[in-house]
Amino acid sequence: MKEFLKPPFVPPFWLLLAVIAMVSLDQVQGQAVWIRAPYSHVGWVLIGAGLSVAFYVDLIFKRKGTTILPFRQSSALVTTGPFRISRNPIYVGMAAALLGLSMMLGTAWPFGAVPIFVWVIDRYFIRREEAMLETAFGADYREYKTRVRRWI
Repeated sequence: MKEFLKPPFVPPFWLLLAVIAMVSLDQVQGQAVWIRAPYSHVGWVLIGAGLSVAFYVDLIFKRKGTTILPFRQSSALVTTGPFRISRNPIYVGMAAALLGLSMMLGTAWPFGAVPIFVWVIDRYFIRREEAMLETAFGADYREYKTRVRRWI
């Protein structure tokens, strides 16, 4: 496995890296402001909702006695709560929080970090996690994949 996929380079690291990049990109001079107050304050709602989903899913995993860590063997297939809408609600929550931060910053360039973050998470984490879940849970996971989308 590539070194940048091993701890401490797990999804929260990539989230923090995206936040740092977004704040840095916001400092580039001469950018047009796309979103101004009070509309930019909607970003707080997205940040709060995104992070709330992540903490809620962590609680669900703890109750089910399974791991939240990427590339660890899951002991339970969770399909309830936010998993009825997305197979990856934590990652959706992280992306929503980044989108919210982009809105709060208001300039164009920070928005570019959101699709890059989504691509990294999808390519290097979700696809591998899904392969592990399919190995662990077989037909149950394959059936779940037919009902629920990867993102939203």
